[in-house]
Order: sequence, then C-alpha cells, then structure tokens
Amino acid sequence: MMTLCRRCVILVLASLAAVPAALRADRPDPGVERALATYSASAVWGANGHRIVAELAERHLLPATRQSIEALLGPYPLARFGEWADKYRATAAGEHTSTWHYVNIPDGGTYREVPFDEPHDIIQALRLEERTLGDTVRSPEDRAMALKLLLHFVADIHQPMHVGRAEDRGGNAVQVRWFGTPTNLHTVWDSYLLDHTELSYTEYVAFLDFASAAEIDDWLRSDYADWAAESMALRDTVYDLPAAEAGSVPNLSWDYADRMTPIMERRLLQAGIRLAGLLNRVLGPPEQGR
Repeated sequence: MMTLCRRCVILVLASLAAVPAALRADRPDPGVERALATYSASAVWGANGHRIVAELAERHLLPATRQSIEALLGPYPLARFGEWADKYRATAAGEHTSTWHYVNIPDGGTYREVPFDEPHDIIQALRLEERTLGDTVRSPEDRAMALKLLLHFVADIHQPMHVGRAEDRGGNAVQVRWFGTPTNLHTVWDSYLLDHTELSYTEYVAFLDFASAAEIDDWLRSDYADWAAESMALRDTVYDLPAAEAGSVPNLSWDYADRMTPIMERRLLQAGIRLAGLLNRVLGPPEQGR
C-alpha cells in the first residue's frame, strides 16, 4: 500500500524516482490569544513554509543585494529569519504588528475599493517596511527589522487564508477534519498541506525552483495589491470542501490535498521569486530601480 509521503510526493512531483526521507516541519507557535480574537495568530505556511520562501528568494539574489543583506543580518541564510515576525508579535514590543499579517477583503471587493478598519494591514505594512529598508538614513537596527518583517509578510500575503473573510477570521472559524483529525481550514493551509509532503524545506526548494524566465518576468510585474488579489481569487477553490456527514464537519483527505497542493506550491514559488525581486530592487545596484 502506498505510504502517505510517497503518494503525495508522486502526485505533486511526478517525475521524481525516489522519495526523500521525511523531516517533520516545526509546528507554528500558537501566538498571542489576543490576536486570535480578531484573526489568526498561527504562523502562515508554518515554519517550513517561511523557510522555503526565504531560501527560494536567496537563490535569486544579486551579489550586491547579498552584500547589503549580510551587512544588516550577518552571514546567515535568510531562512533563519523567515518566521521571526511571528515570534516578534508574541512580545510586548511587537504586539502592535498582530494585524500586519493579513487583510480582510469581503467577497466581491478589492483592496483598492474597500475601506478598512484595521490600524495597519499587511499591504500597508509591506509598503512601510519597504520604505524603511530602503532608507539609508535610518539606523541599521531599524532596517534589519524591516528586512525581517518583509521576509515574513511577502510569504504571508501569498497564503490565500491571509487575504480572508473577517466573518470567519480567515478560515479559523471554519471547522474541518484533516484525515480525521479535528482542526480548522486556516490551520490546514498554515501547516497540514505542507507537512503532508514530509519534505524538509531544502528538499522542497530544490523541487520547486524551476520558474521559467517568462514566469519570473510576469510575476515581478505586479504590486502588493495584485498579490492580495491573486490570493483572494483562490477563495472559492480553497473553500470548495467536501460535503459533511450529518452532525459532523467536512473531512479533508486525499482529494482536497491533491487539488490544493499544486496551488500551495505555486504560491510558495511566486512568493520566493517576488521576495527576491523586492530585495534586489531595494538593496541591489541602482540600475535595479532603487
């Protein structure tokens, strides 16, 4: 009988002859309960998802960009800092960033059209931190923090549940089962879909990093509002759940995993490419458009 890991990897990465050894992804920190009262405080994509995006971006950095990053963060891989923003918002100093990880857009609306009540949503946060990172008058500490926040928020905005509905808190209030285990739809997208493959983040990056030049060019011709619109456009697909038995909730298993994994992988790859483009533009040589 085909194992969970082998079936998932074969379905998603059909050309591979061997399945790498499983490496369990770290579970996201549960975060701050006060943030959960308004939205998800779980780590979007889980720890490994953020590492995947950061590592993908690092593969596409210009030499000058690498030097600028090393001056701010030291000689460490970007993946080390991918989930820093989730830990930061769990502190008193970072509590104010809790709403920076998402944006609520009602069905049929767009970011450019709909007024928002949040003091600072993810798109506003991305714009703010991009300005801070590119401002060489600011202190190295301020710019380093901006860089770490950008690493995280670029990944967040590509997760469909983080451009969500306020009424169900980005899927946190949508109760489901994942192969029989009680959970919610947001957590499925945060962790279970990615953990389901049982791949390490470095293995996943090696499998995903095959965007064509045309795809990269197309993905970089977009802005933060476009990224949010893409996530929102996936809403009907993400919420297409199997019928629940009487007195129960939908049980998500192979069919849902098989349909959603390619979507998840594309969003991770797009996030990594766009993060590299952002950092090259802000921290790279002047001809990159700084």
